Amino acid sequence: MAAQFRHGTTVPQGARMNFTPVANLYGQFLQLARSVGTLPADLALSPLEAVLLEEVFLHSRDKRPLTVKEAIELNHLASPSTLHKRITHLRKLQWLQTEHHDGDHRTKYLVLTPQAMEHFHALGLAMQKALRMQATA
Repeated sequence: MAAQFRHGTTVPQGARMNFTPVANLYGQFLQLARSVGTLPADLALSPLEAVLLEEVFLHSRDKRPLTVKEAIELNHLASPSTLHKRITHLRKLQWLQTEHHDGDHRTKYLVLTPQAMEHFHALGLAMQKALRMQATA
């Protein structure tokens, strides 16, 4: 029996995988992203914390800052109590901070720290490098 992918590639079961150029590009990016090393050696973010940081990053990039309330309501990621713990942990690690906008102290917005922005910058550089490697291959 063969595996059928949406993009039309068929791979026989048990056959060695032949990756498409786009899949290889993503693999190169993943390898480079893992080697970025923006985290101290004794510190590792949980997968949930990494995804939560990405959510804050994407909302910030789209000029729609994420509130703490909105973040803990991301039910597709985890329960509210788990998300609240992860936010607290990311704040303790100084990857996130909260701030109030327009003098409204009822709403806290999640803001990436310079350390987090440096991390995303390094990931962007890794993506650029992967694209250059793909172009020269």
